[in-house]
Amino acid sequence: MNTALVTAYVNPDLDGVAGAIGYAEFLNKTGFVCEAGFIGQIHDEVKYIIDRFGFSFPKLIANTDDYEQICLVDASDLNGLGGKILPEKVIDIIDHRQIHEANKFPNAKVQIELVGAAATLVAEKFIQNNLKISKESATLIFSAIVSNTLNFKGTVTTDRDKKAAAWVNQTANLTDSFWKDLFTAKSDLSGEKLLERVKGDFAHFIFGNKKIGIAQIEMIGAKKLVESRGEEIIKILKQIKTELKLDFIFQNTIELEETKNFFITDDASTKIMLEKILNLKFLGDIAERPNLIMRKQIVPLIKEELEKTDNNL
Repeated sequence: MNTALVTAYVNPDLDGVAGAIGYAEFLNKTGFVCEAGFIGQIHDEVKYIIDRFGFSFPKLIANTDDYEQICLVDASDLNGLGGKILPEKVIDIIDHRQIHEANKFPNAKVQIELVGAAATLVAEKFIQNNLKISKESATLIFSAIVSNTLNFKGTVTTDRDKKAAAWVNQTANLTDSFWKDLFTAKSDLSGEKLLERVKGDFAHFIFGNKKIGIAQIEMIGAKKLVESRGEEIIKILKQIKTELKLDFIFQNTIELEETKNFFITDDASTKIMLEKILNLKFLGDIAERPNLIMRKQIVPLIKEELEKTDNNL
């Protein structure tokens, strides 16, 4: 039997890696031969978990030529695949985004549910089938849920995320203070790490004839970052906007300890749009917003606003 691939989007974050590794374990335990593998560079947050707990580094692959069947976790749009995965090969999709392109994968069984983390949906499969989970998968999944829900403070958090996290932590056995260690580790953006993070967690979307680019950084010390290195961030965003020929671009910087967002852009049209849909006010190139909102929540609002604008033309 040919081995199938379980993967996430190109350059995956912790949720994608944890979800894919966990789902590969689940599938193998239920008789479907597969392995987890990833294209591109995994995020530093994943490397922190791997190094801290001494796990094996995830398998990296250059392409999917050796696989006839592919399962996607935390991915359901073509942009995120970077042209590296043929949609026809995808047989399974597990994701948690409101905005997706699942209809472009003709052979896929699709599970898209609005929970805080894709890893939550994977944990539920173990629970529903009364299967034991390995310490590695449990640790990765717990970490991913904590990260994606902003330690359960983000408005994307559901009771399902909390229950799944509690269940996997029976095996992972992580302390109540683990979230602080995780977020502190991902907050080191010294030197070139800032450029790597902005580009590494950048996503762009196409709605109608408009292209929108959004960088997202989750950290402790967001205000200090945007105030002291705002010009660097603007320079990076300008470069990306030119390269991708974007109409709108901004960075959403999430302050994890004080639970607020800082938006940064020097693009006038982007400022006008964000002020309208998020009820905020830019002072120069920076806007502050109380509470926490993530990119996956902002994207549907942008889509709705742009479609409304198009319909009024």
